[in-house]
Amino acid sequence: MNLFNRPILPFLVFATFFALHLVGCLDVPDYPHELQPVESITVMVQQKKAPYSTLLKVNPSDSATITAKAIPEENQDDLTFKWFFVSESKDSLLKQGDHYSFYPNTLNETIPNKLIVLDKEGNQQVLEFTVVINTPPVLSDSTVPASGDTLYGSQFSAFRFSWSSMDLDLYSGDTLFHILEIDGKQYDVGTLLEVKQSGFKAGKHKFRIIVRDLYGDTDTLSYKDFYVVDTLEAK
Repeated sequence: MNLFNRPILPFLVFATFFALHLVGCLDVPDYPHELQPVESITVMVQQKKAPYSTLLKVNPSDSATITAKAIPEENQDDLTFKWFFVSESKDSLLKQGDHYSFYPNTLNETIPNKLIVLDKEGNQQVLEFTVVINTPPVLSDSTVPASGDTLYGSQFSAFRFSWSSMDLDLYSGDTLFHILEIDGKQYDVGTLLEVKQSGFKAGKHKFRIIVRDLYGDTDTLSYKDFYVVDTLEAK
């Protein structure tokens, strides 16, 4: 049976036969069970015990498993799945089966980028995809102001906030974006690592930094407290 392109002729023949004999024959046998055609094939990836995700992104520090799911699911066992690594020079078959495990920190030739799904009649669907290997960004705990610092000035004083972040993927085209959160209000400062901010009343305040890379991986510093002493009021 062609699961990718279901024939309708048997159904039409059966429907006609049933309509002509409905009155004269009450004991009509059931129509043989037929699988529904495959609506879609979904490729997903999983690391550790996290749920499978269609966002094909993996951390190079952990092994990963990529899997294919057919919809409707009852077709899964009637299909053959072949995982390939495709380069300009050749197509390499990595494994046959609906899942494949690999280590992201190994050679790219072990990471599939093409899936061929075949039914029992040899009909096929081809899916091409890319598994992104991404290292999450990391924020340094060293900031200005440091936790517990006291800043002297007034509401008109522009206090300096600075921090540093790193990502092993920066040399391969990744970009880091930052959010400075002060007293619960977030400021999207983009790729900057230093800003100046004014408008602080005397007393205790808190801030933190959030960093995000192009692939959505993040790191967040814990809140740091700082204190403002209003020198104008003191006078």
